[in-house]
Amino acid sequence: MSTLNDVVINKLSGGLGRRTPDQDMVSGLLFDGVPTSKLVFEKVERLASLEDAEALGITADYDVNGQSAYYQIQQFFRMNPSGDLYIMITDGEAYEHIVDKAMAMQEQANGNIRQLAIIFSGEATFADTQAAVKKAQTQAALGYKDYMPFEVILEGKGFDPDTAMNLSELNAENVSVVIAMDVEKAFEQKLFMKGSTAENDKLYTLAYNEKLVPVENSYNIYKVQKIDNSNNDDREGLEFTFKEVYINTAAVGLALGAISKAKVSENIAWIEKFNLTGEGFSKAGFVGGKEIKTLGTLNGLNEKRFIFARTHTGLSGVYFNDSHTCTMGTSDFAYVENNRTINKATRLLRTALLPKLASPVLVDIDGKLPQSVSKSFEGLCRSALEGMVANQEVSDFDVYVDPKQNILGTSELKVKAEITPIGTARKIMVDLGFKNPFGIDKA
Repeated sequence: MSTLNDVVINKLSGGLGRRTPDQDMVSGLLFDGVPTSKLVFEKVERLASLEDAEALGITADYDVNGQSAYYQIQQFFRMNPSGDLYIMITDGEAYEHIVDKAMAMQEQANGNIRQLAIIFSGEATFADTQAAVKKAQTQAALGYKDYMPFEVILEGKGFDPDTAMNLSELNAENVSVVIAMDVEKAFEQKLFMKGSTAENDKLYTLAYNEKLVPVENSYNIYKVQKIDNSNNDDREGLEFTFKEVYINTAAVGLALGAISKAKVSENIAWIEKFNLTGEGFSKAGFVGGKEIKTLGTLNGLNEKRFIFARTHTGLSGVYFNDSHTCTMGTSDFAYVENNRTINKATRLLRTALLPKLASPVLVDIDGKLPQSVSKSFEGLCRSALEGMVANQEVSDFDVYVDPKQNILGTSELKVKAEITPIGTARKIMVDLGFKNPFGIDKA
């Protein structure tokens, strides 16, 4: 860029709120909190930008007392400016109580949500997170049963790297736990005017002519005075304190944005596509502002199937480690992209076959399906899945309708569909050594 004085115009994208016709990016954020004048309990709202959230009263000032809704929405749209986000506010005394509203939100969204992040502003230990994981799997299973499948992304609240469990023990194949958090953001502090109880503390912004004065013999307690030391009677007797708002928060909005940006077959740890660095996330750490200790710690947490942020030697930026779900690594549904792929195929096949429900099906003299009938149903399914191959979301697929099935006796027509997924290069192995052009015998 020229060093001469100039007026510089930066071209921005995403302001028109245009959407791709693909629904794979449609996401949701479910959270507890205080209703605003435009956002009420148990009512779904759809956002196309961070500005839409602010118009509903979800601003930076909304994030107090453990709340992180604004931060999560901000990170979602930072990661995917073209994202499509449903939000719903609810209430509950425990993390699992909030999670229990997942299907209610999905039903209000007409089943459109493909991935759902759920956060909780209250006090929570990792035992509470475990209970939330189990509840989330129940909700995700209901979603699949009702033909509106979705993945759930939870915060690893109360996480401690020294005592972390293996998440595969929870047997929750549609749930992921994120423990990634920007170290500086985790310790970000906001000024509050103290109330009768901690819950009654109110966010406070210093006026241009005010300053904070520490109270003697007190920790983190301040008075507000005028800068010129003039009369400040309206603040006399009031006390102020700083609070860490995001100390038990994970960057699930960031993960949700990455997932929504990815094709259903793509891993969010793909280096070329998913650099997480930006406003609100610049230094990799864990929930609680805990910093990464050793590579051994990361290896252990990766084996325990947590999703966290990390750096790579020789490359700038911050990246996710993987896309684990809370199940065994040998499972067909061990990674988010596996589930998103099968979920998309499920929706496509159902849409293709649904018009044929309760339709007449011809059989031959032996009660078998004529070739024309079996091939017709196979063709419907193939047409539904061919787009996934063209879009490099699956490698291949196969569909078969057995003509020998007894539809007269069962009134059921059975279709077998198999998809070959896209592989993921989780490790790249290189054999590297020296070579003597003269050969060993001539050396």
